[in-house]
Amino acid sequence: MIRTFLSTTLTLAIVAIGVDGQIADEEAETGVESIAVKKYGCPMSPYIEVSMPLLDESDQALVRDALNLDGTQRFPACAFRAINNSNERNDWLEQYTPSDEVAADPKDQDQVGWHLVSVEGREPTETEFEEYEHRGGRLYPYLELYELVDFEHLEVADRSANRVVYETKPTLEFLKKNDAGMLNDHVTTTLVIDPESRRLDFVTTKLDEGFKPNPFMRVYEFDQSLNYEYIPEVGEVILTSLRMQADVKFVVIRRRFHLNADLSDFSCPVALQPATCEEPAPLDID
Repeated sequence: MIRTFLSTTLTLAIVAIGVDGQIADEEAETGVESIAVKKYGCPMSPYIEVSMPLLDESDQALVRDALNLDGTQRFPACAFRAINNSNERNDWLEQYTPSDEVAADPKDQDQVGWHLVSVEGREPTETEFEEYEHRGGRLYPYLELYELVDFEHLEVADRSANRVVYETKPTLEFLKKNDAGMLNDHVTTTLVIDPESRRLDFVTTKLDEGFKPNPFMRVYEFDQSLNYEYIPEVGEVILTSLRMQADVKFVVIRRRFHLNADLSDFSCPVALQPATCEEPAPLDID
């Protein structure tokens, strides 16, 4: 059960989305073309039809813009580095370079383009390479956040001039898919959006209070934060850091889990851009 819970928390921890940044008006006035103006890459996602009955039209439009639910924004192919620390390892440094390579085994296709650079400042061992190649997940600045957010229950929790706070729950389908249906009534997902730039600032999923899913297990804490920034080299607002911690007790064994990750050194040269883009089909998740 502890292993299942840890697997679920790590799955929650890598759910993220890339969102588009706004182009500065002064660029048009000066005639200077920034990296963001070039609009490299392909559409990030299909049009996603969701219902947000607890929000008015203005808030619905803000959420759609910030989370790119209309699928109009682009995500360029970029090279970058990711470093993470967890219970299992320290300073696990990875590098990603886009590639058209096809993996011999389809299950390894999500590893194409990734390179394990170092572990704790040294070259990886053969065992670490094997673990890396089949770890079942990856850090990436763009994954589908709509798979996690329950839009039907999304509502405004707080509002100010420079931020709007929305609260909801993770989707039950997402939790069940990751063997975490037990968390359904005990966690809250919060999205913070800047209403002026219409950009996503951060997303948190947090345990409301400790609970016992069964007589043998108690979950004391689960707290995850996905932080986003506008990166000029990318021309988008994307995931740049992730923090997760969990505290679980099974019978008499109590374990604390943590994962801290940072993505940096983004580079999106023309040479990495795809020659063609396939238009994604509309997606209805109602």
